[in-house]
Amino acid sequence: MNNNENLFLFGLMLVLLSGCASQRVWMYRAEPYVKSKSLVNKTVAVLPLSDRRENINRNLIGLGMIPLMPFGWQDMQSPEGGQVHITSGIWLFRPPEDFAKAIAEELRNSGIFKEVFFTYKASEGDLVLKGQLKSTRYKGKMLTYCIAGLSPSLWLIGAPCASAQNELEIQLQLENPIDNQILWESSYKKMKSSMSWIYVMKPDFFYDELLKEIMKDAVKSLKANFAH
Repeated sequence: MNNNENLFLFGLMLVLLSGCASQRVWMYRAEPYVKSKSLVNKTVAVLPLSDRRENINRNLIGLGMIPLMPFGWQDMQSPEGGQVHITSGIWLFRPPEDFAKAIAEELRNSGIFKEVFFTYKASEGDLVLKGQLKSTRYKGKMLTYCIAGLSPSLWLIGAPCASAQNELEIQLQLENPIDNQILWESSYKKMKSSMSWIYVMKPDFFYDELLKEIMKDAVKSLKANFAH
């Protein structure tokens, strides 16, 4: 395989990894509804999360084409703003609202409270759940093994071609709006990674799974907090 063929194959693989034909739409499935007597006979208003992330996104995938560079990479603090990701395209995703709506659904189905709903007005609930979105950091790599245009030759014989990592960090706080008393609060940080081969392209979006893990912990913590 000559250099022109290698560069063509490299460009083809770059298009493949950029996920131009695939977009990711936020979807979340809460745990099934639990029919039971509520632990707290009050309604809870869940507000959109306060976005504390940095608005910094770096897309340096092209650096992988430079000889002696082991990979090109993406490092995004607000990844929903990127047009392409390592194995997917644009993300139709609004974290502050989408996470809050999923949190409200999980808490509603948990049966802990009389009623839980998403809203923009704190005054609509007996209690208010506020949250801070601290991190949705996304890190992706296209692995080129320091040989730039020759790397597809390694991909074809089974070497990994890409990797991705998602990080989700949020802080949740339940308040009584009458006296601003904090009734419960907790912070969570979860991460998940994937490795892809050209024959098996893995997802690079795990924020729904990470939030699911966080909410399992949060529901347990809330139940323990109000058990008495």
